[in-house]
Amino acid sequence: MFEVGAWSDAVAALVAISFFSFLAGLVLRKWPEKIREYVEDIDGSVLFLSREAHRAMIDVCGRALILISVATLLAATFIV
Repeated sequence: MFEVGAWSDAVAALVAISFFSFLAGLVLRKWPEKIREYVEDIDGSVLFLSREAHRAMIDVCGRALILISVATLLAATFIV
């Protein structure tokens, strides 16, 4: 039976996804140089991307994660 005002598992999952994607997007946008320094040793993208292109990619990913956060919150409001 559906209870009025009770969150479904889907809404809770969407809120969690929104929260974590917002935090990740915020970190990417706030400290792009630290992220670049950490990631360039791991993924090897420094071989085929310039520093400017790598920083632009980090910025776009940060913006996309914040946009995903907003989209999941909107989806959660439609489910409730």
